[in-house]
Amino acid sequence: MRSDTVSLVLPVYNEVNNIETVVRSFYDEISGRVDLEIVVAEDGSTDGTKDVLRKLSQEVPMVVLMESQRLGYAGGLKRGLQKATGDYVLFCDSDGQHFPSDFWKLYEARDGCDMVDGWRVDRADSRFRKVMSGVFQDLAKTFFDLRGICDITAPYRLVKRDLALKVADQVKYMKESFWTEFTIRAAACGAKIKEVPVKHRLRLNGDTVVYKPRKIPRIVYNQFRDMLKLRWELSTTRTT
Repeated sequence: MRSDTVSLVLPVYNEVNNIETVVRSFYDEISGRVDLEIVVAEDGSTDGTKDVLRKLSQEVPMVVLMESQRLGYAGGLKRGLQKATGDYVLFCDSDGQHFPSDFWKLYEARDGCDMVDGWRVDRADSRFRKVMSGVFQDLAKTFFDLRGICDITAPYRLVKRDLALKVADQVKYMKESFWTEFTIRAAACGAKIKEVPVKHRLRLNGDTVVYKPRKIPRIVYNQFRDMLKLRWELSTTRTT
């Protein structure tokens, strides 16, 4: 099998207790066998994450992008993607919920497709989070005919760089579910998508900063509204 270069893009916000472990574990797992570039898109952290990254960058080869103000998950990820130079881009969150060793499942499945998604078969989130995600995913799959894809919100995925740049630039609605809109738009442009099962675990340390119980009603409303906007855009694009 040919050897492709890979850029690992890690969006990070307030992960002072996780980011070093995540970066080192991916570097140790992948860099010896594949030409790996690491791009860390730091998004205005206030908890010491910046200091950890400054020190870590002296020991692990990587590109670190620092922000003084928050761009949000999508904004930070897009900025990191712009700096990626690999044939493929490996996306992963910085909370440690995914195993670096599962990269090889994605990498070995890449031939003949444009994007390989890590399907969280046994998702290690709270029951409430899993139920909420399941309902949202079922609705999105029905709206956009994605019933052949099991985990449309998966953040662990390997994507051809050209496709990643094209699709990420189009994402503009779902701020709380970037990967849902990314998957929908990738499928809409005819991308060949494959899924492979990956392991999933609880965050290494700390708690989510997005899906807090008090934020859930607003998130549900926003995602449903934004899903309708996207459906309208894609339906009108097909008919013009």
